[in-house]
Amino acid sequence: MDERRRRVLRATGLALATGLAGCGGDGDANTDGEPGDGEAGDTPSPTGTASPTATEPDDSTPTATDGGGNSTTPTPAPTESGADPTPTPTPGGAVDLVIESEGFSAWVLAEDESGEVAPTDESNPTMTFGVGTRYAVENNGWDTHPFALRAADDSPLLSQSADGSYEDDDAVDWVDDGGTFAFTMTDDLAADLNHYICTVHSSMRGEAEAN
Repeated sequence: MDERRRRVLRATGLALATGLAGCGGDGDANTDGEPGDGEAGDTPSPTGTASPTATEPDDSTPTATDGGGNSTTPTPAPTESGADPTPTPTPGGAVDLVIESEGFSAWVLAEDESGEVAPTDESNPTMTFGVGTRYAVENNGWDTHPFALRAADDSPLLSQSADGSYEDDDAVDWVDDGGTFAFTMTDDLAADLNHYICTVHSSMRGEAEAN
């Protein structure tokens, strides 16, 4: 056999060996994790359905059992905010006084709501007023016997027939409606106060003070 023929036979044998090796490899499993030719890809796993979470029983509300074994929910006690508010005491008003005349000679304190200003059975009694107290005075003889509070020099402090020096004082808050007048006794007014008088009849006069 010549050299050329041997080469042909050798090449043919190599070709057959290569073909047989290729046929055997087609049936092997793919070890690289990738799908082989003609094979279906990896089948995706079915999506899992989450199991419903069990609801914990709400034990924040206390329960009680009645005589029949049934559970009951107690009624909550009323809170402080639901309680009726305590009424706030209202401050008292002015002290009411009633003054009258004994003819043309004297004043008489006919009524004293406080029982502290003066006796009600005396003529021209000393009148004592409380500092910080408001007084509402009914003058039953005001048309012929105007009332006034005066200083030691006889100047008017508050008057039903003249301009008193304290009538524009906001703290005193003088009000004169003719038959009734009202005022608040302040420290300054008390310091200047000396007496009260009828501005027409000088005999109708008495001492006045404040404490």
